[in-house]
Amino acid sequence: MNITALSAEAIAEHQLLAAIKLWQDEDYLSSLTLAGAAEEILGKRLRKIGREPSFDQMKSLIVALARHDGESDPKLEQTVGAMLNDTRNALKHYDGDESLSFDLRADCLELLERAIANYQALTGLLLAEAMHVWSNAGDT
Repeated sequence: MNITALSAEAIAEHQLLAAIKLWQDEDYLSSLTLAGAAEEILGKRLRKIGREPSFDQMKSLIVALARHDGESDPKLEQTVGAMLNDTRNALKHYDGDESLSFDLRADCLELLERAIANYQALTGLLLAEAMHVWSNAGDT
């Protein structure tokens, strides 16, 4: 039996590095799934130490802008959260009854950026591999 002990940060870093590699290989579906897993783990770690993860920052900003523009829906925060994770959740909980349609590359990039931001906020480090994501993010 070969037991491996890994911290949450080590797991998330491994997932994030693999997601970046898959992004470079243009496997956006797999990259998005791993980036989403890393983003979630890192976000939980940030909350545990009293820091705000990138998801919460984005959600708060969108809600504040909508409220400033007069939006009064009491469920706005929940709606925005669901919108931010729509593709990730659709892929994570997909049951195969219908086709899914979304901008896979753009949604993957968003999750990668959130995961990278969480990693940097948690560790204080910027992964050199992250530069590969940003260097060709504008390419289509």
